[in-house]
Amino acid sequence: MKKKGETKSEAITTSPIAVARDFFASELRSVMEKRRVEANRESFEYLVELLLRSIEADKFFAKTPDGKPADNFLVGLYAEYVEGTPEVKRVALKRLGDVCMVVTGFFPDSLNRKIIDIDYYAGMGGAAYGQLSQWSTSGSPVFKELSARFREFSNVLGEMSERSGLQTNTELLRLYERWVYSGSERLKEKLAEQGIESPVRLEIKTRH
Repeated sequence: MKKKGETKSEAITTSPIAVARDFFASELRSVMEKRRVEANRESFEYLVELLLRSIEADKFFAKTPDGKPADNFLVGLYAEYVEGTPEVKRVALKRLGDVCMVVTGFFPDSLNRKIIDIDYYAGMGGAAYGQLSQWSTSGSPVFKELSARFREFSNVLGEMSERSGLQTNTELLRLYERWVYSGSERLKEKLAEQGIESPVRLEIKTRH
């Protein structure tokens, strides 16, 4: 509701959604500038809107009773893509890409910390956006860029999720494990901020 002396436009810009959008845009821009990651304006706005939609996590993607992403959720979306009409296919692909982007960026530890799961989500998400970019009715340059730079944008979202700091030794261990997997300079810097200046990557060999 508009306050006394407040214009209609001012009332709109101070709505909860507007405040959240401004926050996400500011955080996203800050991390991108820090990491020298550039994006088309349309792609930047898409990511901001994606973050807004992900606030309502229960509606954004299916969860198990313990709060983890449902194992068969992507399988269900893929089935919709395979069996659906052209419009259903487009919706399913967009949903696949969006869910994978948010999960790999903000909730990688919810994937039971299995490297194959992270790879699976990233590969599926990039492929979904890529397919969308090839369809004439959905061939926006946004999906082409999101597909080609999926992991790069996912890492940006990951840094956004880490900006609040690490609260427990468990989180520190998970950060180290993610650095071992990716070799990311960003994660190495996060480890340094926690007092681990020269982390060592252990090469684990398996028998064949």
